[in-house]
Amino acid sequence: MLALTTTLVGVASATTAGLLLALAGVPRVIALLGGGVAADRYGPVRVMVWTDLLRCAVMVVAAGVVLAVEPTAGVLAAVAAAMTVLGAFFVPASGALRPLLLPEEHLVRGNALYLIGLRAGQAAGGPVGAALLGLGGVVAVAVANAASFLVSAAAVARSRPEVPGPVPVPRDRVSVREGIAGGLRHVAGDRALRGLVLVVGLLELSAAGPVNIGLVLLAHSTGAGDVGAGLLLTAFTLGAALAFVLTLVRPVGRRAGPVLVLGACAQAVVLSSLGVLGALPALLAGYGVLGLAGALCGVVLVSLVQRRTPAPVRGRVMSIMSLVVFGAPLLGNAVIGISVDALGLTTTMVLHGLSAVAAVCVYASSPALRGARLD
Repeated sequence: MLALTTTLVGVASATTAGLLLALAGVPRVIALLGGGVAADRYGPVRVMVWTDLLRCAVMVVAAGVVLAVEPTAGVLAAVAAAMTVLGAFFVPASGALRPLLLPEEHLVRGNALYLIGLRAGQAAGGPVGAALLGLGGVVAVAVANAASFLVSAAAVARSRPEVPGPVPVPRDRVSVREGIAGGLRHVAGDRALRGLVLVVGLLELSAAGPVNIGLVLLAHSTGAGDVGAGLLLTAFTLGAALAFVLTLVRPVGRRAGPVLVLGACAQAVVLSSLGVLGALPALLAGYGVLGLAGALCGVVLVSLVQRRTPAPVRGRVMSIMSLVVFGAPLLGNAVIGISVDALGLTTTMVLHGLSAVAAVCVYASSPALRGARLD
């Protein structure tokens, strides 16, 4: 993505580059539900391996095209769109596979380890991409990506689920549309699962705007500028990393419910106070706690959803949850911009805190969720 963004800005205006990258992300939202159906129909291992092989092929073709002709905005946008579509098949399959690899008592640790790897890869991707871009341009980045997808495919292919995989859905009986509808009906018909997905949406919505846009506005309000915004993002990331390590060392187990409620309440308090914290050190502490609380809630929620969902529909349920997670930032970024202009920064942050309070209320109002455990 770093190479695509840098190259797009070089061959088109910043506005065109931003618009093309935004449009390239739309197919992912559309394809997510279909990705869940594929994971349930063919099994998560097969879907993940084929997705990685196809992403490898896209990277090889992209390298060849760029070698043959100068990179154009259209070619780069097509590559970005293809990668986002294929990623939409990988994500729900990955969420469906982890419960098949691990006994229930180790699922929380497995999810924490997965998220550590995910965040570490995201953190390393920028510097590695920049170095490769400087050495060999887009071609070097594409070749390195192709190799990484081959390694990923080989690793997934070697996995041996200890729990029997989902029963394949007969392709001549259930269409993709019917498969998607079946997943939606399952979530809608399970009160606890419906509540968990709603809690995920509320918590993601409460934090998306303050993390993506709010930290820039808050940093500039204190005079810290872009450097301060970068420091706030670092504090948030370090808080999340600490949460993943703590969960890996000491999983929540039977304390899943209290930990989730405590984390959501901490998120609500921090969000509500961000608008009145006038100094950068106080904001740094606030974003650190926000990252810690949000990550703890995220690990608990994804583990509860995985445990609650039967294997035959797990891919579709994970795709629905992924759709909520990916959709929340889009909505959150729009909402916070409108709210800041209309109501001011302080009131806006309080409203985001109330969204986290609403998540606590949804969770606490469900008897099935209040007693949820992960031991």
